[in-house]
Amino acid sequence: MIRRFQCVLFLIFVSLVRGDDKELPIVANARELKKVDSNKIIWQRDGSTMSYIPSSESTKSFWMDTTEVTVGQFKQFLQSAGHKNTKPIDWDLIDECSPTDKHPMVYVSWHDAVAYAVWAGKRLPYENEWEFAARGGLLGKIYPWGNDESLARDYSNFKGVGGKDKWDRQIAPVASLKPNGYGLHDMAGNVWEWCQDWYESDQGIHQYAIGYWKVVRGGSYQLSIFYLPVSNRVLGRCLPIRRFEDNGFRCVVNEQ
Repeated sequence: MIRRFQCVLFLIFVSLVRGDDKELPIVANARELKKVDSNKIIWQRDGSTMSYIPSSESTKSFWMDTTEVTVGQFKQFLQSAGHKNTKPIDWDLIDECSPTDKHPMVYVSWHDAVAYAVWAGKRLPYENEWEFAARGGLLGKIYPWGNDESLARDYSNFKGVGGKDKWDRQIAPVASLKPNGYGLHDMAGNVWEWCQDWYESDQGIHQYAIGYWKVVRGGSYQLSIFYLPVSNRVLGRCLPIRRFEDNGFRCVVNEQ
């Protein structure tokens, strides 16, 4: 009964902070997705807005969180699930980087992200799913918004400031900048995002990483525009037990 009451309060909170999405269908589980006649939904468990991502040559259709999982959502998960971390989360560190419930959750390991996804009834995206979704329907383009670097500040929070990116070496609250063609925010910049996959080399290099590192995608607020192309893959920070100040995640779900 207490958990149900907490869930109701959380959904009320979500409806207040996301007023534009209040008319979207609320979906409780993957089976209900077959009945949805909309390209956006509210996922009941964690209150996230999700966008429909159509199928491609290498991926089946799926739904993806429109933003990175927030501090507020992760707190709700911890309260509801009683998740036991490999080590305690240092909230003082998180408050320095992501000071409000509307900021992306950071300092999460891959294992933390997976535990949240399981609790929410979702999963982490596979690397090919993430990249296809990040392109927003613009196949072959460099960035989620196209090829024009001059538009980067409208869509992405990365090192330095300019345009609509007003956060100098700071993480931006989710959905502060323009979305891509699928309605997904921050697919370039803000924080790196964990993917489901173990790292595998597509060029026969970095073989030592295979089976040890998990994939992260998207670039971060700490790095330059060089890291923002949707095809970019990063090495050196992907051990699944590690936590970083600019690592976050978002979730996906398939119809059943």
